[in-house]
Amino acid sequence: MNLRVAANGRHIAFALLVAGFSCSPVGGTSEADREILESVDRAFQEGIRSRQDREQARPHFRQAARNLEELRRRGANNAMLYRNLGNAYLLADDLPRALLSYHRGLRLSPNDAALNELLAEARQLVVYPPSGDLGRPRREDRAAWMPYVPGEWLMGATLACYVVGCVAATRSRMVRQTRYLLGGLFFLSASALCAGGLLVRIAEERERAAHPLVVVARDEMPVRRGNGMAFPPRYETPLNRGVEGRLLLEREGWVQVELSGGEIGWLPREAVLLDES
Repeated sequence: MNLRVAANGRHIAFALLVAGFSCSPVGGTSEADREILESVDRAFQEGIRSRQDREQARPHFRQAARNLEELRRRGANNAMLYRNLGNAYLLADDLPRALLSYHRGLRLSPNDAALNELLAEARQLVVYPPSGDLGRPRREDRAAWMPYVPGEWLMGATLACYVVGCVAATRSRMVRQTRYLLGGLFFLSASALCAGGLLVRIAEERERAAHPLVVVARDEMPVRRGNGMAFPPRYETPLNRGVEGRLLLEREGWVQVELSGGEIGWLPREAVLLDES
C-alpha cells in the first residue's frame, strides 16, 4: 500500500499504522471491556473508510483514542494498547500524544520492533529548527541490533553466574584441576559484568522516575529563562509540538525542562504533556 497520512508537512505510511492495529489483546475480559474494544474497532474502521477526507476521518480516530484511554483508566496496561493508542492519536493528527503513547509502550516492551519503528517515524513529523540541534532527540548509544535487557534478567543472570562461579571455584580446590578454576573465574567475571549492567539499569529507572518525559504540545513555544511570561526567551528559536525533554521542576503553572542536548528552560505547564503514569 502507498496510502499516506500527512502531518506537519511530512508523511508517515498509513499502512504501517493500520497494520499495527489490533484490538483483541489490549483490554480485559469483562463485558464492559469487550464493548469498549468493539467501539474502538468500529471507530477505527470508520476512520479507515473515510481516509480520503482527513477532516472526516479524524473524529473517528479521536473517538478510538478516547475509548482506548478509557481502557487504560480501567486498568489495561500493555504494549499493544499503547501501540494502538499511538496509532489512533497519530491518525487523528495529535502528534504529541502519539509520541507519549509510543514511549509508554516501549517502557513496557523496549524490544518491540513495531513500536520502535513507529516512534522513529513519528519523530520525523516533528518540525525542528532548520539549523542547530535544539530539541532534536539524541542518537541511541545502543546499537540497533542489540536487544534491551530488562533488569530482572540481569539480576537472574548475576545470581546464576555467581552461583556457578562459586561452585566451580570450590570444585577446583577439591580436585586441583585448572579447568574448574578457569571456569569459576569466567562465571564470576560474567556475574560482575551483569551486576554492573544491573546497576546501570537501576540508575536509569531512578532517573526516569525522578525526571519523567515531557512532550511539547503546542507550536511556537519559546523556552523562557524563568517561570513566567515576564522572563525573556532563553533561545531564539521556539519549540514545536512533539519536541521531547525531561522534567526538572514544576512551579506555579510552569515546568523546567531539560532537552536532549542539555538545554534547560521553562515552559507553561498547559503547553506540555507530562508522562505521569
